[in-house]
Amino acid sequence: MLSKFKEMPATEQRNRTVTQESLVRKRRAKVEEQLKRLREKNRRKELTQVMYQNIGGNGNTMKKEDLNDLSWLIDQNLNAIDNRLHMRIESYVLQEK
Repeated sequence: MLSKFKEMPATEQRNRTVTQESLVRKRRAKVEEQLKRLREKNRRKELTQVMYQNIGGNGNTMKKEDLNDLSWLIDQNLNAIDNRLHMRIESYVLQEK
């Protein structure tokens, strides 16, 4: 494999060479994306818990940012329920034909 690499033109060798810095940069970007997804997932879980606490009457005062995020989460849940309902209605109608 090394001999094939050495037989390549110098420009192609440079294109195929990966530096330690570029590897670290790629790995860091990947880890940062994972962290972003985990933070979003944790935020959704936290808001879901707050939503159920408020439904049960055990709610506490919330910041405006939390209320906006909670509103968004509720809308997402309602849309998901609406989509599942439409899918079930469509499958029921198709079964009846």
